[in-house]
Amino acid sequence: MSIKKLIAIAVIYLIGWAGWWALGTITSIRSNSYSYRLGPQVEALWGKPLVQRAPSFSVKIPGTRKKRWIMPVENRIKVDIRPDYRKKGLLWYSTYNCTFDGTYTIRNTREVTQKVYLHFDFPAKGATYDEFAIFFDDRHLSSPINTQAGMDEILELQPGREVRFTVRYKTRGLSTWKYLVAPHTGRVKDFSLQAATGFQNPDFTDDSLSPMEKISGEDGSMTMNWTATDLITHNNIGIVIPDKLNPGPLTTRITYFAPVCLLFFFILVATIGIMYRINIHPMHYLFITAGFFSFHLLLSYLAGHVWIHAAFSLSAIASVFLVTFYLSAALGQRFPWKVAIAGQLFFLILFSYTFFIQGITGMVVAIGTVATLGVLMKVTAGVDWDQVFASSTRQGPPPLPRMAASSSE
Repeated sequence: MSIKKLIAIAVIYLIGWAGWWALGTITSIRSNSYSYRLGPQVEALWGKPLVQRAPSFSVKIPGTRKKRWIMPVENRIKVDIRPDYRKKGLLWYSTYNCTFDGTYTIRNTREVTQKVYLHFDFPAKGATYDEFAIFFDDRHLSSPINTQAGMDEILELQPGREVRFTVRYKTRGLSTWKYLVAPHTGRVKDFSLQAATGFQNPDFTDDSLSPMEKISGEDGSMTMNWTATDLITHNNIGIVIPDKLNPGPLTTRITYFAPVCLLFFFILVATIGIMYRINIHPMHYLFITAGFFSFHLLLSYLAGHVWIHAAFSLSAIASVFLVTFYLSAALGQRFPWKVAIAGQLFFLILFSYTFFIQGITGMVVAIGTVATLGVLMKVTAGVDWDQVFASSTRQGPPPLPRMAASSSE
């Protein structure tokens, strides 16, 4: 193998790297443009991230414009969150259906009648709410509602009297659900929040309180409970809806990683050429690069139309067939095409599939690198590298073609 051949192979590798960089950039732009254009549409259809504030209760301090916050003596909240993923373009959106039921009991502990001002904020301004209902004890309140400004009511509480305020609704949200426990008082008494979810192993927002209890259901659901007798906190409760595997970002990462896969396969092919004494021309490496590129090209465009695993399988079959068929046809029966198939399945398909499972790509690549190095060191231990890299000019001139030889006679 001459220096010129090595330089030609390196140039081909750089051309492939540039192609994958361009394809990855195009896929990333497509994904981001879908997110930018379709994100507002998804929010308009399915709502925004929901942030439900605890209702506030206050009384005005006589002779001033100030007000004093009243803490409910009992807080009972139930929320049910069921994912309902929606796909737009190359992206899945973590939309969900939310059912909220909260009951708050306030008590007048003073010896005089108090005028209590109630304010309730909706979790998303301008959103759509179904089966909305408000109760004061057992009395149903029916009045016009402005979801932008929230709801305000005034209650007359006699000394020692208590009243239960209940609010219920169904709505839809996106990505996260939050509950602000004590936005004004920083303290909450006799608190209980039960969140039933349609998924297990949920994640929580950075400022979230951890649940005191988790109960997994047989149907893949989970119920979480937050309870406190007298809690002082400025933290909140925040549940993150699990993301579904997004084809756009996934194919972008796989595409950007492709040059690493090709480098390993080039080393494998070069080693086969050395061990089996097969003359592998740089043009063969060019077509190998094209066969590898076909995998990512098909994957990036199929992913937007079919199931991502089906797109991956179809792209893998096409690429392995192209590379194997070409190498066996171009290099003849001496070329061990079974070894080439195993190498492509390992370096391209397996390495790429690790991106489906978060957190293991680096480990698999590291193990594969060390294993490949060990195999190469084993099979090439007896190779005479001086002979391998000997100048091709020492060889005699190539024989004349038969037609030219016959005509000269």
